[in-house]
Amino acid sequence: MRMDRAFTVLAAALLAIALAGLAVAAVAAPPARTATDTMAAADHAAKALRDADQFALISGRGNAHACQAGFESLRHAALRGKALDQLTLGALYLHGRDCGSFHLARNDHEASLYLAHAAIQGRLLAMPALAELDARRGRALQANVWALAYLHYAVPAQQNTGYPASLLHRTLGMLSQTQNKQVLADANAFILRYNAGIEAGQQQMLAKLQRHAACRIQLVHRHPHATLWQPSVLRIHPMHRALVLYLVAFGRDGHVHKLAPVFAVPQWRYAQRFRVIAENRRVEPAPACGRALRWALLPVELDNHRYRITGRT
Repeated sequence: MRMDRAFTVLAAALLAIALAGLAVAAVAAPPARTATDTMAAADHAAKALRDADQFALISGRGNAHACQAGFESLRHAALRGKALDQLTLGALYLHGRDCGSFHLARNDHEASLYLAHAAIQGRLLAMPALAELDARRGRALQANVWALAYLHYAVPAQQNTGYPASLLHRTLGMLSQTQNKQVLADANAFILRYNAGIEAGQQQMLAKLQRHAACRIQLVHRHPHATLWQPSVLRIHPMHRALVLYLVAFGRDGHVHKLAPVFAVPQWRYAQRFRVIAENRRVEPAPACGRALRWALLPVELDNHRYRITGRT
């Protein structure tokens, strides 16, 4: 009887020790990865690879395989209607790219096609690129419409200076007397036709920034209200200026880790001149961001405030 009792006590003690061990093991063991976690990790790795390939293509400093892959992923997304990829691909066609043995020839038609689709979806920086492209092609009326659209949406009325005025000065000088009378009507017709899509695209970009607040870099500046152009005389004091768009990767510390020019207008040589300005830009640190790099398109414009545009109410 005593032995039975002792055995029962011993068995209970061993069971308690075993249960305690299981409890410790349950606490110490890492949580099992779900299928959703695995898919998210795979998506993150695939996106990081696409980003690296596209940066290799844009910077021209990758091998041919990476640059080809970057081009294909950009083209695939652009054909699916992704405005940011349309802007990037159009800009690459605007200048052309050499990347190892991979060569993307300059193609004005393809550049115009992709940039125009990006512009009417709210990617405002496609508009000056289109204005410069049409000016290069001798399409004076279209160049002025894009220049006026850029001023309408992207440039506050109190800051009508610098590169936008230089752009408009050059495109206005291309117009014939008949076209000069027609251009404001065409610009207003463009605004009325595409305004809803442009504003919706801007709203979508702002909403995306708000959804990813931990990784936010900066808000896209929008003109809160812009009236149509009024028939009047546009007076501009000319001085040549430029606009360069860079693809930049900011780290969690807010410093620039990678940088490459996407487009430079009116001439590519400005990309190197303005590079140091872009490299020295800083943004707020983002220690809570789940990504090591935060990619952004950074426009750099030289503005000495020697321009002034009149003609908008």
